[in-house]
Amino acid sequence: MIKKFNKYLSYRNNSLYLDETSFESIKKKYSTPIYCYSLSEIHDNFIALKNSFTKIKPLICYAVKANNHKQILGLLSKSGCGADVVSKGELKKSIENGIIPHKIVFSGVGKTADEIKYALKKKIKQLNVESEEELEEIAEIAKGEKKKINICIRVNPDVDPRTHYKISTGRSEDKFGIPNSRIVELFEKYKHNEYLEIVGLSIHIGSQIQNIRPFEIAFKKIKTQIESLRKLGFDISVLDLGGGIGIRYLENDQIINLKKYCLLVEKLFANMKLEIIIEPGRSLVGSSGILLSSVIRKKSGEKKDFIIIDAGMNNLIRPAMYNARHEILPVQRKNLKKNKYDFVGPICESADIFIKHNISQALKKDDLVVICSVGAYGACMSSDYNLRGNIKEIFIKKNEIINE
Repeated sequence: MIKKFNKYLSYRNNSLYLDETSFESIKKKYSTPIYCYSLSEIHDNFIALKNSFTKIKPLICYAVKANNHKQILGLLSKSGCGADVVSKGELKKSIENGIIPHKIVFSGVGKTADEIKYALKKKIKQLNVESEEELEEIAEIAKGEKKKINICIRVNPDVDPRTHYKISTGRSEDKFGIPNSRIVELFEKYKHNEYLEIVGLSIHIGSQIQNIRPFEIAFKKIKTQIESLRKLGFDISVLDLGGGIGIRYLENDQIINLKKYCLLVEKLFANMKLEIIIEPGRSLVGSSGILLSSVIRKKSGEKKDFIIIDAGMNNLIRPAMYNARHEILPVQRKNLKKNKYDFVGPICESADIFIKHNISQALKKDDLVVICSVGAYGACMSSDYNLRGNIKEIFIKKNEIINE
């Protein structure tokens, strides 16, 4: 069961391990709740993505918003990865951890003047521009700083990615990108600007996409747009395809075949003389993260039973925010009667529920459980709500524990 969604998790003599390290041994050294990550898995995910391309060599820019820990940034930078950032803080931290500025793209709808100046100063690869107003402001700032910057115009293709509405970014009603109908006008307006070099287009339609069809529709639209711009005499040399590939959160989740995604990209763009950029985040780090938690107690309700654990929505907000469901497993597997539980946290909010009606072996106070696939949008979105303390993160490399 486990290997279907995480081959780095395994039971050995009925005790759960991450890579070569048992969760029981982690609990002896650290208090719960605690985030545990497999560095081997992150590295292998990156290599698998890189090697799935055969006709092109895209610039892989890790979406730092997924998880900004220095261990992850350092590992990926050593592997030759770039970064997709959405703030000055992410840009600064990426550079501090070895990611080369000319492999960094800066996205996001709300870049401030200070952030734009900082990006110019650091000579990053490009700014992905989200609005006409933003492009106008960048032009003024670049002129004032007397620095030239590469620009990709982010297109909103009006494509439904068939994902949760809160992580959809490519529909016309979403706040991201510029409508197709306005793109040519922007290229015309700024084609002679001495401080802006509009080198291409950018697109990103959403996150946790589990069907390849929305990608196909969006990519075909952007290909048509590039062909039209080239016919008008514009030099389009860069295409940023964004990220969005989903991962398996539950055993039976259907996900995109990575090689089929890469084949689609190569089929459409390999012969177009373009530098291709992709921005994976969740697909590189999501399955690598495991949240280890202890059972506080079992509570018997009138109509259902609850397992209350010491991890809460302050540690992992995805279930409360996105109605996300994560696999929950016992650390010690026992041949006990199966029961149906709601797994809940200690936070004083009704939304502090991880999963309802989950079938699990009987559990009691101080038993250990893990919440799987929390490497993306987990610790980086956590808080000190209810003053329960900021959560600790450790990294596993075979049987070695790295605690900073």
